[in-house]
Amino acid sequence: MSAFGHNNSSRTMHALHRARGLTLIEVLVASVILSVAGAASLELLSRSDSASLFARRQALASVEAERMLSDAAVLVKANKSAARQGELDAGSSAEALGGCSVAVHETREMLSIANAGAASVRVAVVRLTAEIRDPSGDALVTIERIVPVGSAEDAR
Repeated sequence: MSAFGHNNSSRTMHALHRARGLTLIEVLVASVILSVAGAASLELLSRSDSASLFARRQALASVEAERMLSDAAVLVKANKSAARQGELDAGSSAEALGGCSVAVHETREMLSIANAGAASVRVAVVRLTAEIRDPSGDALVTIERIVPVGSAEDAR
């Protein structure tokens, strides 16, 4: 026995027992670290999901705007107004575009085309612009197309 009334084997057992277990503070610190890492992972996943949805909406909006410009070009060639404004319905367009607003504008103008020589040619055209905005009002896509509607005339 030692001078303090403890034997060496009990001190060794106590040290061994202390080294094998984790204290409550160590467990709490590890839990906090894992919780912060888990929350950061969920935030990253949420942001990537949001970016993926926006990219999908943009791609679908581009296809929808091209379709609308094709329809508008047919109307222009038939001497009808192609200007339209409204809201996309999830049933008639892609579901991700439901609630998005759409506008097709037309502007009639004369376009001058320069030839290799000194002469230029003027052509009557209609400039069609299709714009699709998400429900919050942010532009998803704006596409423009020029449709010739008249015969060319020499503009020397």
